[in-house]
Amino acid sequence: MAGRRIHKDEEEIAGGDPHLVAHGTPCGRPRSTRKEKGKKGGEDEVDDQAESFAYKILSQEQCTELLSLEVTDIQKKLCEIFKLSNYSTDLQDAATLDYYTSATWWGKQQSFTPQQLSGFFTVVHTLFANVKDQHMHLVDNLKEMQKMLRGVEPEYSDVKSAGLDFFNLQQAKSISEYMFTSLFQHYKLFEFMFSHTQAEEIIGTDLEIEVAKPASLPFPPPLDEGVEESLFSAYIATPPPSPEPQVEESVKSSEPPVVEDIDAFSELTPQDVIEVVESVTKDLMSGLQLDIAAKLREKENKLIERINKVHNIAGTT
Repeated sequence: MAGRRIHKDEEEIAGGDPHLVAHGTPCGRPRSTRKEKGKKGGEDEVDDQAESFAYKILSQEQCTELLSLEVTDIQKKLCEIFKLSNYSTDLQDAATLDYYTSATWWGKQQSFTPQQLSGFFTVVHTLFANVKDQHMHLVDNLKEMQKMLRGVEPEYSDVKSAGLDFFNLQQAKSISEYMFTSLFQHYKLFEFMFSHTQAEEIIGTDLEIEVAKPASLPFPPPLDEGVEESLFSAYIATPPPSPEPQVEESVKSSEPPVVEDIDAFSELTPQDVIEVVESVTKDLMSGLQLDIAAKLREKENKLIERINKVHNIAGTT
């Protein structure tokens, strides 16, 4: 119906001549846009500026400063802007700060202008607040994003922009993909985190510290070890050196003991020497005799084999 209405208006503009109308626009005349309509009257320009998403959450000065910072400084600046001072202990503040920092850094990587960064951050902040504060359902939040992206490079001139007309179609697709991967894919996790109270044991732990005893002892217990004195003395402290054993002066003498010369052969008789020689000779010769006997048997077997061969040859002839 909208397309038919546009064609009818264009025919009236062309004076009712159908030959001046081509593809829904008058020949030789460019299609009017929302911005051109805004130039016709000051009231339309004021309405466009009021509906724009730029500089609703972040001002122009803040966006310009954020685009010049690194990721660590961006986190500090956003923490200051949104007063998220409890991000180190509060899980919700930590997730909010992390999400805003990631979105701002992504916008910087896309080479957004300060106006585009502010409009993109308005989308991010609004959709994230719908989960955090409004507890909006996933489908309803998707519809909200669809409304925000309406009118980016409209196909027809009467499509009113929702406030992101400073983005082109490719940038709008990139923003949509980023919101799906960063927010909507983890929607159940965000819903759970923002609808449940954080357990206290996560942020607080009772610690028992043993204080030093009064200095009534010869020395106070060791503070650097953090253990009781009895345990320190039993397992950690270096044990005292053991006393040296007492030895007699005769043992400490540096002079070596006198060894008497003993002639072992002086007490041997000729018969003892003969028995020793015979015993040694017998041990040596026993192995030699066995070796010789084995070699003789081997030669004897070879000779028998040759004689048998001769007999066999003679018998056959």
